[in-house]
Amino acid sequence: MAFPLSFQKHECTASCAGTGAGLGAHLLWGFAVLFWPLLTGMDPISIMSHRMIWTAVFLAFVLAFTGQLGSMREAFRAKRVFLPLAAAAFLLALNWTLYIWGVTSGQVVESTLGYFITPLLNVLMGRLFLGETLSKAQAVSIGLAFVAVAASIIAFGHVPWLGLVLATTFALYGFVQKTLRMPAAASLFIQALILMPAAFLWLFITEEGMGMTGHGALRPVLLVCTVFFTGLPLMMFGYAARRVTLATIGILQYVSPSIAFLLAVTVLGEGIKQADMISFPVIWLALAIYTWDALHHLHRTKEKA
Repeated sequence: MAFPLSFQKHECTASCAGTGAGLGAHLLWGFAVLFWPLLTGMDPISIMSHRMIWTAVFLAFVLAFTGQLGSMREAFRAKRVFLPLAAAAFLLALNWTLYIWGVTSGQVVESTLGYFITPLLNVLMGRLFLGETLSKAQAVSIGLAFVAVAASIIAFGHVPWLGLVLATTFALYGFVQKTLRMPAAASLFIQALILMPAAFLWLFITEEGMGMTGHGALRPVLLVCTVFFTGLPLMMFGYAARRVTLATIGILQYVSPSIAFLLAVTVLGEGIKQADMISFPVIWLALAIYTWDALHHLHRTKEKA
């Protein structure tokens, strides 16, 4: 069946924009591994609470500026919309808290393992629940990634529960975001609003001055800056999740743990096991194969257009 030229161009443009947004989000998340240790000494739940609060403030301005505040009314009226948003908020809070704890406690390498496992779960969910298919090159890249992740699990010598929980929670979050029928910014804003009462209560009980005082003049600035590694990339991720397949989302998710892994061993001084020297290059090879296939497919699409 031949599609109109305008439809083909629109489809290509949406896919490219989604891929660019997803890549930008994971670049920010990857370099964030250098930011979170600046807040060492603060409880991970308190950091997560501030992330939610400042994300809500940031998105309130975005929604007001773009005239999307009215799109949130349906979410609070309809259970079929509100319940998935509440589930996404819970998954996001759990994922953020565990990741910050892992990074600030010197477990960056195991945390990155979780985000290398996440794409495999994305692909599985896409095949099982959304009927998405894989090309041969994509299947080869996923197979290589599976072997590499298995080697990493063997290298740890025990079940890496931190990595597995991070992988499961973020994969489920990505699936919920994929199935939501809401603009990315409005969806994330409601998730932040759902968690804000608990965030304020936690900070009021556990932190003097809500964590903004008693830690030097730089601490409030750092807490506000969490939005650049929270609200902004999550809005970009939500935008991408609606415009590309779960398989593409999965491969893009190799970017942030790759950056975090390299920074952990070169800047933060974390040690790595011998098996990691094999597994991580194999994962990067899988990413290269998938990227080549995606670019080849894009080129064919442009030729047809």
